[in-house]
Amino acid sequence: MPYQPTKIKITLLAVLLGCGLYTRAQNKCSCKEAEQLRGPMGFHFNSGRLDSAAFYARKLTGFSNPVCRIFFHDWMAQIALAEKKFEDARKLLHTEKELLQENNCNQELYVRHYNTLSKLYLELNQTDSFVMTCLDGIDASKKVNDYYGLSRANADVASAFSGMGQTEKAIAYYREAIKAAQLQNKVPSLVASVSSRLGNEYLVLFRSTGNKHYADSAVLLGKEAAAIAEKNKDLLAYLEANETLATHAFLSGDHSSSLQYADIIINTSPRGVHLFDRLTNAGFSKKTQALYKLGDYAGAERMADSALLYAEHFNPQMMVAAYENLYLAAKATRHTDRSLKAYEKMVTLRDSLFSIEKNASISELEKKYNQAKNENTIKDLAKKKQLYLLLAVAGILAAVAIGFFLRQQSLKHKKKVLETEQRLNRARMNPHFFFNALTALQKFAIYVPDGQALASNLARFSNIMRETLESTYKEYVTVEQEMEFLDQYLEVQKVRFPKAFTYSINAAAEVETDEVLIPSMIIQPFIENSIEHGFAGISYPGNIVIDFSKDNKELLIEIKDNGKGLSTDDQENSEHISRASQIIKDRIYLLNIKLKSKAGFSIANNPMSEGVIVKIHLPLIYKNVKDA
Repeated sequence: MPYQPTKIKITLLAVLLGCGLYTRAQNKCSCKEAEQLRGPMGFHFNSGRLDSAAFYARKLTGFSNPVCRIFFHDWMAQIALAEKKFEDARKLLHTEKELLQENNCNQELYVRHYNTLSKLYLELNQTDSFVMTCLDGIDASKKVNDYYGLSRANADVASAFSGMGQTEKAIAYYREAIKAAQLQNKVPSLVASVSSRLGNEYLVLFRSTGNKHYADSAVLLGKEAAAIAEKNKDLLAYLEANETLATHAFLSGDHSSSLQYADIIINTSPRGVHLFDRLTNAGFSKKTQALYKLGDYAGAERMADSALLYAEHFNPQMMVAAYENLYLAAKATRHTDRSLKAYEKMVTLRDSLFSIEKNASISELEKKYNQAKNENTIKDLAKKKQLYLLLAVAGILAAVAIGFFLRQQSLKHKKKVLETEQRLNRARMNPHFFFNALTALQKFAIYVPDGQALASNLARFSNIMRETLESTYKEYVTVEQEMEFLDQYLEVQKVRFPKAFTYSINAAAEVETDEVLIPSMIIQPFIENSIEHGFAGISYPGNIVIDFSKDNKELLIEIKDNGKGLSTDDQENSEHISRASQIIKDRIYLLNIKLKSKAGFSIANNPMSEGVIVKIHLPLIYKNVKDA
């Protein structure tokens, strides 16, 4: 039975206790009594003893300090979330916000508020509100150097990307969460919780690529997390680490070890506590999968029933995987009716969870289909009418006329296709390019209050925008213009990724940079791939080298990076390279048609070192003779 990575709304780092308890507000927004009660409150919450946690939270109502009421409402909101009393949690958080505004509290207390509020949105399946609240939490945490809150918010955003299947982005945010967790000193086991989740993302990559490096990283993170959690007596973090280790054992084919880790989760998780229902479900799910692989189909079916029960308690999205496991186990035990019912429920639930996106997508496709259908109908009617008129005039002459007409239509069609491809390629690239450049400047403006530097980068951006827009109307630019454009583009990207990479742009002495022409915007997509994908996840500074030279009466452009290189997985390569390669394929095709040349390109791992090397061969086109 294939392992299915959990795509659920995770109760991220439910050390959330530390959450309501993690900030020390300044001046009049402080409550020393809350700081004293934070330890026992968090201990009981993370152990699943919610009544005891509520007992300590209610002690805050006995103090005269009005700010203690802010802490009380946040702590009780967390407990209400753990008990799935979402309407109670909403009311408590609404009151907390009113108290924050009434007492004119600083950003430190808002960090905690955003963290708890995001958990409510997560439980209510309101993904957009969840992500926006997490981003507010990141912003507030950075303003007050609250590394605990920063770690929590980054981990929450990572979970959203994980749920959407964007594993690399999830890993990037989890790494930021670990950095912040190592800098905070409020909850020692926070590093363990984030490490377990990062390990799970590596296991997703291991499953999709087969690269054992990802599996090794995952098991190291899992064991480290288990040791930290056990040392700090954090039951939740300890069970999360065992979940990671169980998944690793299953994917590695060690099904006996996977059973052992699953039993630890099942036997240790407190029952009747919403916070732990996800992990109890995970334990039964892992045991279902391991027993299925070991051929114990009856046992797998019993475990699948238990997994489904806890999935129903926790979150509808978890029920999709639970029904799938039950379907496979029941099918293997030849319980045909039960297997069919499980499959039908799995499909129905999966479709309902994504109905909004699916309906929007279908509506758009339907609109485009009907439009194309109507246009084709009109064209077909016109052609038939012309054909009938010509046939009515004369037989042989009509046949000749029809042949001539069809030939002309074919030529017009080919021309139209080429023009459309050119427009589509440019339209497809430019918005994507603008978005990345503008995002870099937005981040710079927020976090680097340097007016002169901002003005300089805005000037670069305006030049990039102008050149990009003008490229829609001019086919060629000189090598010199392209080098200037790339320099400005890379400088803006360096604002977005400080110290992440260096670059050099070189032209051989024999290349007349102010005279030789190349198709516009032909290099930038590959550079963007190097920055966005090639350097993602590497532990050393990236480097990009762009060289222009002559080679056998052709212009040779070489683009080298020292990134992680192309994966052996065709699907992953397709996701990262297809857009850039498609753009250059279309443009080289048009160039070869017009000039009857033999331009081409290649993309491969650099045989001499790390990274990728792109080679583009173009005919030598000179500015003063290109129209000759």
